Amino acid sequence: MDASKLKPGEIIAAVGAVILLIGILFLNWYSFGGDFETAFGDVKFSTSTSIGAWDGEGFLGVIANLIILIAGVVGLGLAVVKLTSKSVSLPVAASALTAGMGIAAVVMVVLRIIFRPGEISSSLEFGIFVALAGAIVLAVGGWMSMKEEGATFSEAKDKLSDRIGGDSDSKGDGAPPPPPPPGSGSEPPSGGGSGPPPPSGGGSGPPPPSGGGPGAA
Repeated sequence: MDASKLKPGEIIAAVGAVILLIGILFLNWYSFGGDFETAFGDVKFSTSTSIGAWDGEGFLGVIANLIILIAGVVGLGLAVVKLTSKSVSLPVAASALTAGMGIAAVVMVVLRIIFRPGEISSSLEFGIFVALAGAIVLAVGGWMSMKEEGATFSEAKDKLSDRIGGDSDSKGDGAPPPPPPPGSGSEPPSGGGSGPPPPSGGGSGPPPPSGGGPGAA
């Protein structure tokens, strides 16, 4: 691997991706707690529980987590591909894909900060802020990489539209191909032979004179 192949934007995006993956996979995001007392009201105690991003998230939380996870994998995976000098066929520029996924990850983490799991009060843990920081760094690195490559989101959108349109055209609408134009040589002559048609009289010599010859009476 040659680290010199990576541009500054790609390095920053990869660092952000690592931070994002650590935040969503290994750190706690929420904590639940409260004060309780016995039936006699003379003994009080408190308890708290911390959970990660994948605990009690619900269906929409799972979707948000998957987007965040994919963003981290994309940011890190594209850097690894660049280091290993492997080519990957993508419908858009890799930098635009990284920046777009980074922005999506930022939005998803913010939504998970606003909409917390559970019906009881909860507080935010350190891990969710680590994930937010990683998503922001990933988006910034992707944006810098776009500037380094001269790519834009508008250009990526046009390429994606052309790619989708080209795929749909190649599938066709099921109609039979049009017939070949006349004279193209794709059909044999109507007589089935390769030479010119025989004379209409059927003989090989010229017709006799109309006067019947010099010896006629």
